Amino acid sequence: MSTLLGIHHVTAITNEAKRNYDFITQFLGMRLVKKSVNQDDIQTYHTFFADVKLSLART
Repeated sequence: MSTLLGIHHVTAITNEAKRNYDFITQFLGMRLVKKSVNQDDIQTYHTFFADVKLSLART
């Protein structure tokens, strides 16, 4: 069995941004480090989260 050493990235599409944010920050323990407009759909955002080591995760 392999051992999980960390999370490279998380991808999520949601219509409940607050719930998504709460899951990533509270359950996964990551923090929001960047929020930008999604270039594929300017009505939505790309959010970037990282752990304490700044291993980036993008949603």
